This record gives sequence, C-alpha cells and structure tokens, in this order.
Amino acid sequence: MIGICALCKATSSLQNSHLVPKWAYRRALSLGGNNANAPVLVSKGNAVLSNKQTTKKLLCSACEQRFSTVENYIAKITKPDNSRIKLFQDITRPNTPKYVLASLNRNDDGNLMAYFAASVMWRSCVMTGQCKLGPYQHIFQQYLSGQAPLPPEVVISACLFEASPQLDPRGWISEPTSLKTQLGWLHGFLMTGLGFRCWIGKTLPHGWSQVSLSSNSQTKYVSVIKPEECADFLAAAEVAEAAKQRGRLAA
Repeated sequence: MIGICALCKATSSLQNSHLVPKWAYRRALSLGGNNANAPVLVSKGNAVLSNKQTTKKLLCSACEQRFSTVENYIAKITKPDNSRIKLFQDITRPNTPKYVLASLNRNDDGNLMAYFAASVMWRSCVMTGQCKLGPYQHIFQQYLSGQAPLPPEVVISACLFEASPQLDPRGWISEPTSLKTQLGWLHGFLMTGLGFRCWIGKTLPHGWSQVSLSSNSQTKYVSVIKPEECADFLAAAEVAEAAKQRGRLAA
C-alpha cells in the first residue's frame, strides 16, 4: 500500500505496523499460565483467548526499522531472568526508604526506554485514539523522528516490577490509556515486567522534569515496586478479574 508515512511524512510503501511489539504477545503467551495457544485478551468487559493484535498500515520501512531497533532492545532488557527481568542486573538501588528508587547503570537504557514509551503512546494516538496526546501528538512525532527533544512538561517514568508470589507481571501487557488530572494528562501502559507513565502538563512540579527518562540528566532513575502495590497494575488486574470469560476460557 502506497501512502504517507505517519512519522516522516514521506510517500512510501507503508508497512503493517504493530501498536504493541509482536515479541510482547509471545512473551505474554509463554508466561500467561493459561496453557493455551493464545494470550488472554480483555476488552469491553469480556476475557477471551485471542491472537488479535492492533495493527495499521502506518510507517515506511525506514521508520518501521527505527522503531523495531528500539523494540528489540526493550525485548532484551525485559527478558525473563529467574523470577524477574534482566534489567534488574543493571540497576543500583541506593539506601532509600523501602528501596523503591534505583539508578540505571547504563544511561542508554533510560534514553531507549523513554523512546520506546513515547513510540507506543504516539502509535496508540494515531492508530486508535485511545492515548489522547492532543496538541502534543506533533511534538511526539518530532521527537520520535529525531527532529527535536521532548519539552520539560513531558515527563516519562518507568517502574520495574519485583517478583510476586501472587502473579507474574512479566506476562502482562496493556495498550496505553489516558486520564485527565488536576496536574495535567497522565498516560500509561504495562509491558512485560515494566510499567510506563507519561505526565504532560505545564504546571507539573519542577523536579519531575529532572528525573524524566527523556531529560538530559546524566543519571536516569526508575522505581522498583511489587505489582500488587502499583495502582496502574492493580487497575489492570481489577479489569481483568471483573471481565466475563468467553469462548474457550469459559469452558
């Protein structure tokens, strides 16, 4: 299909772009624990076994490769490692209350995690409209195409989920959602052992921009938390638990 690439705006043969990387669905299937040949999909109050993935003819081959390179890196650092993900090997946990803060040993990890999070949220905005970036859609596009950095009112953070005896967060993925708050817009999603959040607002506390993964800070930080203590994860789990099982799940 010939069309205009949503990222670089060049006229080209458009690729079938995935909102969530294909490897993430495979990871969810392998760790989902349902002994089925498809992961559990929760949508509109129903839970079914489904291989359905959100796709769209969206990007030229060069832009698709730009995203794929970063996605492959995220696949590598979220690879299962004992009961956690591999990234736990490359963080330093200072003596902070409850040890919930950690610095990334490699600054590139933070930069690539920020790029990945922004790419998924931007794709959600242009593919489904579920992530509501509004006037920042163009700003994200410029950042992702390498034309400009993200402004300080865009704050991207990530948390690493600790091992939990109650559930395995490495088998959970969710598409981005958006929420309007008093501080600004909050966007977020789960991805195979990581939780991403993006705050956008001109009245955000000044210190937030300094710890954003997309900032110029030489040290990048992530939070470390058990999934059952994370509001985003609990919300996703609540939706999944309340969903009515259909098809083979109901058998």
